[in-house]
Amino acid sequence: MSNMIDRKILMVFAGAMMVLFVAGSFATAADQTGDLWASIAKYEFGASRTNVAVVEEEIRTAPVKKYSQYEDKLLVLIKDSSATYDSKDFACRMLRIVGSEKCVPVMGELLVDEKLSHMARYAVQGLPFPSVDEVLRSVLGKVQGSRKIGVIASIAARADKKAIPFLQPLVTDADAGVAGAAIAALGRIGGPDALKILTDTKVADNLKTVVMESRLMCADAMLAKGDSGKAAAIYKEMMADTNPRGIRSAAITGLAKADKENALPVVISMLKSKDASCQRAAGKALIELKGEKTAKALLTELCSLSPDAQVIAINALVASRAKSAAADVAKMTASSDDCVKIAAIQALVELGDASNVELLAGLVKTGGDVGKAAIDSLARLKGKGVSEAIMKSLVNVDAGSKATLISSLGERQNPEIVADLMKYVDDPDESVRVEALKSLGALVREKEIPVLIGMMLKTNPGRVQTAGEQAVQVACAKLRSEKKRVEPLVNALKGAGVEQRAVLLHCLGRLGGDRALEIVRTASKDSDEKVQESAVRALSDWTDEGAIPDLVELSRNAPKDNLKILAFRGYIRLVSLGAKKSPGKTAKTLADAMKLTFRPDEKKLVLGALGGVADMAAMNAAQQCMQDPAFSNEAELACIKIAQQFRPGPARDKAMEVVKKIAETTKNPNIRKQATSVMSRK
Repeated sequence: MSNMIDRKILMVFAGAMMVLFVAGSFATAADQTGDLWASIAKYEFGASRTNVAVVEEEIRTAPVKKYSQYEDKLLVLIKDSSATYDSKDFACRMLRIVGSEKCVPVMGELLVDEKLSHMARYAVQGLPFPSVDEVLRSVLGKVQGSRKIGVIASIAARADKKAIPFLQPLVTDADAGVAGAAIAALGRIGGPDALKILTDTKVADNLKTVVMESRLMCADAMLAKGDSGKAAAIYKEMMADTNPRGIRSAAITGLAKADKENALPVVISMLKSKDASCQRAAGKALIELKGEKTAKALLTELCSLSPDAQVIAINALVASRAKSAAADVAKMTASSDDCVKIAAIQALVELGDASNVELLAGLVKTGGDVGKAAIDSLARLKGKGVSEAIMKSLVNVDAGSKATLISSLGERQNPEIVADLMKYVDDPDESVRVEALKSLGALVREKEIPVLIGMMLKTNPGRVQTAGEQAVQVACAKLRSEKKRVEPLVNALKGAGVEQRAVLLHCLGRLGGDRALEIVRTASKDSDEKVQESAVRALSDWTDEGAIPDLVELSRNAPKDNLKILAFRGYIRLVSLGAKKSPGKTAKTLADAMKLTFRPDEKKLVLGALGGVADMAAMNAAQQCMQDPAFSNEAELACIKIAQQFRPGPARDKAMEVVKKIAETTKNPNIRKQATSVMSRK
């Protein structure tokens, strides 16, 4: 019984202690919070920001429902007469986030403060309450200098129309900064009342440009609301020759939008200006006025314009899609100014047709930027008969231009010219033959592939034959089924000579697939050594893993060492392709490949491949070679490369131990440097 009473007493005591502990914890937290805000009240720039940063993070991440709590604390801080300027500055910044209408009166008091006026505006300028506008208007007469300019800027940002009467007398304020700010604010606020003040009030000469800019803003607002007539009247007034060119440049685009029917003569007049900025402004306006009427006006003036203006006019004709202007634009390709010439050449892409091919083809041989522009335009020129026209032009150009033009034909994807293009495969110039084969590869249809193969087989080893092989591969690869892709090459193998079979086998190797593999595999056992070598080379360049078993077999049992080497290299290359997808499997396969090596170079090849596999099995295989002086450098480098590829974790830590050992024991200073560098990035 006594024990039970003692137990109850202990439980009651423990409960009481728990209550006291929890209460104490809350009290401590409250004290800490109080201390935190108290420390912020004493914060000065340059001191530790730790506590400030803590509160700032709390506020920035706080849910909206807690904004009011933080706002109250910030307002207490602002009203605290003992708080530092920097702490109040911080409070204003935070009120921009959590402030409500509650803070507006307090910020209104700060607006007249010499130090905190700008931060107070920062706090309330974005708040969506009418009381903010009232406060800003009320303090206009209480502040001077930069503070008044700041308040005016906030009124302008909020577009407060009720502030217009307050701003009117300030337009002629003795302080030029205040007057300029008031004028700019009226422009941003806009509307008839603001415009009337800007129109009727006489200002100092140094503010006239500001008035013009503000009137333009009013016109832009009118135009946006559909009042194009009144807007056009302002734009026309701003186009006066006596006005600054910046004002005229800004007004011309607005005029083009507001009065399309009557703006063109003014725009053309500005285009004739000798001032580059006015010409560019006219160019922007011409885009707004694009159409047949604009095109005719530009063509009338085209030859009389300066080169810079001609470029602008040509681009405007393109924007207007004025096909009727093609002949006049084509004449501009004879300009002595390269910029005009290039603009005209480029314009013919949109405006020209097949009739312009001969002209463009003649410009190709000019070379430089002009020649490049002509080539590009020929490649992009649209319309019926363009490819045929390019073909006809080939007889009148030099070999270099001919090769370039033929290259452009491949990009046009017009198979109707294939028969004519085939004639150039026998051209005396090697570059022409190369480009003809390349373009044929892109253009020939299925029925023409055997002819292309025949052309390839007639070429001599070298650049042209390589181009022929590539052309055949491109042409065959376009066929949908694997059977159809290899069938033309299989048919060509029948009765082909040794040299020709070698070329055909190489093409089959590039195409890949089971059917091609079967044929090349058979050829790898051919009695003719050259055919056999070509087949092994084709297998070593195979594009998928299907050839791996054949390459392993050849690595072991090929009749000649050079074939074993070729096969082994191809085998390692194909195995390495799976390094990212299956690193463990790849590492094991490469480790096994070490057993097939006959020469030091082959072992080094495997070590190089192991370096690309992020797996501890690869690391272990490379480590085993570190003790052999013949391969120590390659093995160490492989280990370092492997370690670099691991993500943070136990495997990486283990790999880094190997790298550390290499840094301590290697005899190669460059390898030590690499190992140290990798460890420093751990």
